[in-house]
Amino acid sequence: MLKNQGEFKEKLRLAEDQLLDALNKAIGEILENDELIQKLESIKGEAAIIAEQVAKTDETLEEIQEVTNEYEQLAKMTTRIFFTLDSMGIINYLYQYSLQHFMDVVFDVLNENADVKAIPKSDP
Repeated sequence: MLKNQGEFKEKLRLAEDQLLDALNKAIGEILENDELIQKLESIKGEAAIIAEQVAKTDETLEEIQEVTNEYEQLAKMTTRIFFTLDSMGIINYLYQYSLQHFMDVVFDVLNENADVKAIPKSDP
């Protein structure tokens, strides 16, 4: 999405440059130059389409950010727990846990725990 948004903004900037270039190269009366007017209308149409695409992309990115913010606390807490467990290996070599084991435990808690299942899916 970020790549698309950057491409859309680049296209919009190029359309603006084309518009300025066409106006700069205009000879004589601008309003009497049919070719120039058609080109300006074409550029204006392209710019409107691109601006609409940028707006849609912005909306999608905002939605993604909102969902990310909802789960940020869970991510921070699980990160703290994992690195706490990981550092326990310093105390004794028997306290070593793999990332896969940790992820299995987290998924088991999220998918199999009755208390977690009681929470509605719409509530992050």
